[in-house]
Amino acid sequence: MLCALLLVGCASEESVLEPAIEFRAALLQAGGCSFHARIEADFGESVEQFSVDCDYHTDGTAVLTLTEPETLAGITASVTERGGKVTYEGMSVDFGLLANGNVIPAAAPALAALAWSGEYIAAAGWEEEVYRVTYEKDFDEERLQIDAYFKNTLPILAEVCYNNQRILKLEISEFSLH
Repeated sequence: MLCALLLVGCASEESVLEPAIEFRAALLQAGGCSFHARIEADFGESVEQFSVDCDYHTDGTAVLTLTEPETLAGITASVTERGGKVTYEGMSVDFGLLANGNVIPAAAPALAALAWSGEYIAAAGWEEEVYRVTYEKDFDEERLQIDAYFKNTLPILAEVCYNNQRILKLEISEFSLH
């Protein structure tokens, strides 16, 4: 009887993780994705909002193009997984740093896409019609938690938390695999 209960428990856990694993497999097979993200960066005393188009490749590179605010629209940034640096063509934009200087808010879409494609899946489950996956990313002995929300197998929202506090919120639209 105990063996039967353990097998049922394992099967249930696997079925809960299945959508996250299937999404990751599709993303990796496609070689990447593109999407639009409206980003809210919470600095505690102030909140900055901006929007970007993201073209992410599963080799860890991403090209981000600012679309809002209008005064910065068209500025393009390149992000690499190795250095985590953002370099802007022709102009520098400073939205500040988060998580003790380890997270660049403008790189938030790449951070979410990196989580989808390879970070540790800590938890997953259904909240009514929305599927939620929690990813964990370790860096410099610190941990980020990225909560991604999916509807109809596509990401619609991501939240990046540091020290149990949300520092970034991404509303995702126009998602497509390459």
